[in-house]
Amino acid sequence: MEEIIAAVIGGLAFGFAAIPHCYGMCGPLHISVCALNRTHSLRSLTLFNVGRIGGYTMAGILFGGLGEFINIGPSNYCCQLDIFPFRGALLALLFPGVMMFWIGYMGWKKKGIPVPKTGWLARFLTGGRAKLAAGGACTTFIPCGMLYAAFALAVGCGSWVTGGLFMASFVITQTFFMQLGISMGRLLSRSWSERFEKMFPALCFIVGLIYILLFIRRLSPA
Repeated sequence: MEEIIAAVIGGLAFGFAAIPHCYGMCGPLHISVCALNRTHSLRSLTLFNVGRIGGYTMAGILFGGLGEFINIGPSNYCCQLDIFPFRGALLALLFPGVMMFWIGYMGWKKKGIPVPKTGWLARFLTGGRAKLAAGGACTTFIPCGMLYAAFALAVGCGSWVTGGLFMASFVITQTFFMQLGISMGRLLSRSWSERFEKMFPALCFIVGLIYILLFIRRLSPA
C-alpha cells in the first residue's frame, strides 16, 4: 500500500510540476482540437484527453513492468540471488537516475526543452469519437523530454501496477489544469513556460540524484 500511495503522490507532484511546460508546448495542440471542432469543442477536447489518459496509463503499465523485470531479472534469469553483487538493491531505481541525468544534460545543452513535432497528429484532431480518443492516445508517442522523464520514473516504480498509477496520476493532473485553463479561455503566459524550460535541466539533475542515492542506499553486499 505504501508503494501505491508513493506512486500516486509522485505522479501528482510531477504532473503539477509539468503544467507550465504542458501549457507552453501542448497548449496549441489542445487549442487546435477546440478550433477544428467548434460546434462540440469541449466534448471533443474531453474525448481527446480521455485518449491521452488511457495512452499514458498503458505506457506506465508497460514501463513499470519493465522496471519489475529489471528487478527480478538477475535472480531469475542469469544468476542466483544469494551471489548477485547487488543483492537487496532495486535495480529499477538506477534506470531513472541515469535517464534523468541524461535528459537534464540534453535539456541544458539545447538551452531548454525542444518543441515536440506534432504535425503527424493533425489527422486525428477531427472526426468521430473514436478518432479523437485515438489521437489523444497517440500523444504518448510525442518526442518530449518531459514525457521521457515521466516514463523513466515509471520504470523506477518497479511494478506494472505502480507504474500505471504513477502515469495515470501524472496525466490526470496536467490534463485537469490544461482543460480548465482552455475552458476558462486562459493559459499561462509564454514567459512562465520559458522559465520552466530553463529550470527543467536542474529539476532532472535533482530527481536523478535522488534516485541514484536511493539505489545506493538499498545496496547490500553479497
